[in-house]
Amino acid sequence: MFPGGENTTTSLIFIWGLIFLCSIRGCYRNFQTGDFAWGAGFGVLIPASAYFLADLLGLLPAGAPHVFM
Repeated sequence: MFPGGENTTTSLIFIWGLIFLCSIRGCYRNFQTGDFAWGAGFGVLIPASAYFLADLLGLLPAGAPHVFM
C-alpha cells in the first residue's frame, strides 16, 4: 500500500488522520464508560494529531513552527 521511493505525504496524511479519528473515538468511549485515565490519555492525542495533520495539509498560520515542511 505504501511503496518506497515515492512522496509519502499522502500516506502521512492518511496515518495522522486515522490517529486523529481513533483518538476522538477512544476519548469519547472511555469517558462514556467511566474509564477516565484512558480517556485523558486519548484526549492528549487529539490536539497533537490535529496539529500534525494541519501541518501536513498546510493549514497552520505563518508563525507556527512546522514539523514536516
